[in-house]
Amino acid sequence: MDLPDDDHLNRSVTELGEPDALFRTSRGRLLAKLTLGIIVLLYGVVANYWWWVHGPATLGHIEIFLLIIVPLAGGGLLMHMYRERGLLVLIYPTGLLRLRRGEVDSFPWRDVSHARVKVQRVADVEMEYDADGTVLACWLPTEVPTFQLWNAVVTVSREDGLTVHFGPALTDYDQLAEAIQRRTFAAAWSLVWAGFLQGKTVQFGDIEASRTGLRYAGKFLPWTELKEMTVAQGKLSIKQTGKWLPWTLLDVYSIPNPHVLFALAMEARRIASAPPVPPLRKPKPRRDS
Repeated sequence: MDLPDDDHLNRSVTELGEPDALFRTSRGRLLAKLTLGIIVLLYGVVANYWWWVHGPATLGHIEIFLLIIVPLAGGGLLMHMYRERGLLVLIYPTGLLRLRRGEVDSFPWRDVSHARVKVQRVADVEMEYDADGTVLACWLPTEVPTFQLWNAVVTVSREDGLTVHFGPALTDYDQLAEAIQRRTFAAAWSLVWAGFLQGKTVQFGDIEASRTGLRYAGKFLPWTELKEMTVAQGKLSIKQTGKWLPWTLLDVYSIPNPHVLFALAMEARRIASAPPVPPLRKPKPRRDS
């Protein structure tokens, strides 16, 4: 792997070895987004001046979008790219390293309490199984937005509360989001699934999952009535069989470890819908004639 020339990066590679993957802020993308943000911000200043000083100075829905929302988006883009400058992310089998302007933070996978993913739409999660049908990995596929970079982010939190955010200013952001979800899933799934099978309740923020079904805000949804789980416009939609409206609608970014929740829901629904295994019948004793 061709690694960039950076003191902290070289030291990390020397002490820990070559990482499985390296992600960094793209200089070309940084300059392009900064230029776009400056242009949009200047447009807002000029447009507002002419509209309020020389124009009709009215304010409707179109004016709010063109004169307020668009310039604010340009300013948000500038702030986002400024925070992401000089960022390096190294993925190792044992954990994640975050390097940024002299700061070094480590996140061993075993010490990660949860990950959060902000994604706008997910029709089907990605899952991997081994030859025996055991779940190996699950992740929510992500997209790299062209302009609204704040609509995509992956957050990793350690058990001691330290939290970092990674956005699409990084090269191959979609691959980084997949890598983080894969590694955190592998670290958490065996304990989550074992506890679930033992009858323990698993918490995903305000959502509770147990052997019988899902609970949220005093509502209960049996696994046999779970129709599907999707993400649209950043909202997790849990749908119930035979119902038009979603059973619940939540901001997917508010849910810790959503990839684990999706895998748990799919496996629990599969078990709940499987036909019962008939008990073995003991052979009747033969009578000697």
